[in-house]
Amino acid sequence: MFKSQAGLYAVHVPYRGAAPALQDLLAGQLDFYFDPGIGLSQVRAGKLRLLAVGSPRRSPQFPDVPTLDEAGLKGFDADTVFGFYAPARTPPEIVNRLNTEINRILATPAVKERIANLGGEAVPGTPAAFHERAMADSARFGAIIRERQILAD
Repeated sequence: MFKSQAGLYAVHVPYRGAAPALQDLLAGQLDFYFDPGIGLSQVRAGKLRLLAVGSPRRSPQFPDVPTLDEAGLKGFDADTVFGFYAPARTPPEIVNRLNTEINRILATPAVKERIANLGGEAVPGTPAAFHERAMADSARFGAIIRERQILAD
């Protein structure tokens, strides 16, 4: 998505996790990479420079860093959303109770701080809103996969 929208040629180097990619970036073996948050401590230490964020809005931890949309890639959204899942036949009262407790935990200062230190933001929500987001992401990324004929090896 980034290469296509930016109109640039870059070789995708698959890694077995973010940590080895971060090591190669710090060693000068890579020119750039998309980071799920593991490199933020290196940014804070001044060893890496955060150029932009892939979410539609700026990061609260790095408010001076533009989004890729602001940098010229209009509509770019590679935001990552994490959620909790339960078996499909879980009774609604159980789902609602879990949602209430998870939202309560996400609102605690310790959890908010820990998620922020990883580059994220604790955003309480509803099962319906999470389902809607998951379906929208599936449709959006599915279209990219079909358009670029991406196949699993």
